[in-house]
Amino acid sequence: MRFLQLPREVECIDKYEVEGLYGVCVTPSREYIIYDKVLAERSLSDLEKSVQELLRSVITRGEREVSGVIERADVAVKHILQRQFFGYGVVEPLILDDNVIDIHVLSGRPIRVTHRRHGELDTRIALSEEELKELVLRLSTLAGKVISEATPLASFIEPRYETRVSVVYYSDVTLRRGLTVDIRKQPKKPWSIIKLLDAKTLSPDEVAFLWLVVKYKIPVMIVGEMMSGKTTVATAILNLTPPKSKIMTIEDAPEIRLCTPYWTRTTTRDSPENPVTVFSLLRVALRLSVDYVVVGEVRGEEARDWAQAILLGHGAVTTFHADSPQSALLRLTTPPISVNPQALRMLNVFVKMIPFRREAGLERRAEIYVYDEEKLTPLYTYNPVSDEIKLNPSISSPIKDFSFFKRASLAHGITLDDLEKEFECMRRIIVEVHSEAKKIDSKLEKPDICELSETLYKRLREAGFY
Repeated sequence: MRFLQLPREVECIDKYEVEGLYGVCVTPSREYIIYDKVLAERSLSDLEKSVQELLRSVITRGEREVSGVIERADVAVKHILQRQFFGYGVVEPLILDDNVIDIHVLSGRPIRVTHRRHGELDTRIALSEEELKELVLRLSTLAGKVISEATPLASFIEPRYETRVSVVYYSDVTLRRGLTVDIRKQPKKPWSIIKLLDAKTLSPDEVAFLWLVVKYKIPVMIVGEMMSGKTTVATAILNLTPPKSKIMTIEDAPEIRLCTPYWTRTTTRDSPENPVTVFSLLRVALRLSVDYVVVGEVRGEEARDWAQAILLGHGAVTTFHADSPQSALLRLTTPPISVNPQALRMLNVFVKMIPFRREAGLERRAEIYVYDEEKLTPLYTYNPVSDEIKLNPSISSPIKDFSFFKRASLAHGITLDDLEKEFECMRRIIVEVHSEAKKIDSKLEKPDICELSETLYKRLREAGFY
């Protein structure tokens, strides 16, 4: 047991519970300590005595079913046995922590985690090569994957927690010097747009602008580096689409979560015999009468098919690994992706994620750029000195200054004046809902993304815009 209790001398800058089973302490030296609350009050000798009694009972009764053994155990022993027999051992508590978004395990080294608030942290847990091999076997067996020295590289979805697991197994590829496992997690409760507003990731004007563009099916691409919050923002934006919108999502790992009842959720299949690729799923999406086509992440040539979805009038949201909208446009228009520049004229909104570290922990801000008439213009930009997101002073109106809104007004039979009034109304609603929710729950767990969508569109309807 490597995390029985919290050492008394440890100072914590952040402390919380996980599932009522474990406690977490983040130290000033950027260390992540997780300890077992269930076992904290029990001595080792007492636990050993309970286990011995259980084994004696098993031997005398000839019990063969592990589940039957566990059911007869006391609370603490049952907790240990369930974790060790049916869970992922010492890694299980890290998977259960909703604040941990990535777990990096290298045999013989302390496990490193990426924390939602504090960034990368070291733990006091290390797995030997044999222990890590056992963990890989458990993860891959549940996912139906075969990993061996002959097939040492694998990436798959672990079905219990829907985490994305990447493995570099012990083999000649690693010169037989250990193995590495990376577990990428998504939160059980996705962040709503008002929670992102409260964290200052987005400003009220940005939220209103993004709400307007997704409502009128103007394509959005979110760019940023790894762990910059691209998927979190994409999920929040997509839950601003009109209720009962028909949406098809295409991902290699199931990360996006939506509230619409008409959601076709698809993932790729990495199989030599019957592969299902982003290409094949996009072609199906183009034949379906869906309102939005969402690609979790565009990486390569499939961007050309995604661009076709835009040209056919589908709303579209995706993420793209790039440090800026300029870099994204350059990569999209050059080999091997080579999207037709004429098709990119329909990709009008870019969200640029900016992660940075402060004393309070890891924070993120988002800037918005518009691509109009083959010109990229910063619309809302971040000032790190004042920690504010402001409208570009050269822009007189975020609606009337851009031709793609004229296209949207013609497609939906409304005037630019009406679009501008709706934008102002959306901004007012967002500010009101955020203020009201903050009074009820300071952590903004309520309303969740589904309740928030209903509330926002109810108020928009009452204002005469839906």
